[in-house]
Amino acid sequence: MVVRMEVERIVPLGIIVAMGAFLGWFIGRGSFVGAMVVFALGAVILNLYYEFLRRRGYILEDERTIRIEEISARRTLQVISIILAISMMYFSTKVRSDSSYKGLMAFSGLLLFALLIIHGALRIYYSRVM
Repeated sequence: MVVRMEVERIVPLGIIVAMGAFLGWFIGRGSFVGAMVVFALGAVILNLYYEFLRRRGYILEDERTIRIEEISARRTLQVISIILAISMMYFSTKVRSDSSYKGLMAFSGLLLFALLIIHGALRIYYSRVM
């Protein structure tokens, strides 16, 4: 079976691979600013490319792809919430015998808290605008 990839799909992959190479190079040099510039430029270039495709009449997403994205995002949120909750419980039990786990426990709890707050805020926002 031969898989044929259209040029329209290869170009974004090339942009992402180039971004990864430059990000790795800047991170390896310890340059946070350089890595952020590469990240921002890559995002702008990808958005410009997708806008170019839209203007040429390419359909980048439809009802089905949007629904698939929604379901996968929901499942990802559920899995990450469970993983963070389990890691927080694990580190909470470990911190009783070794206090070096205290930072990891706090970080897991903070991430879980932020995830739940952001999720709740976005639910409220979208329930009002939709």
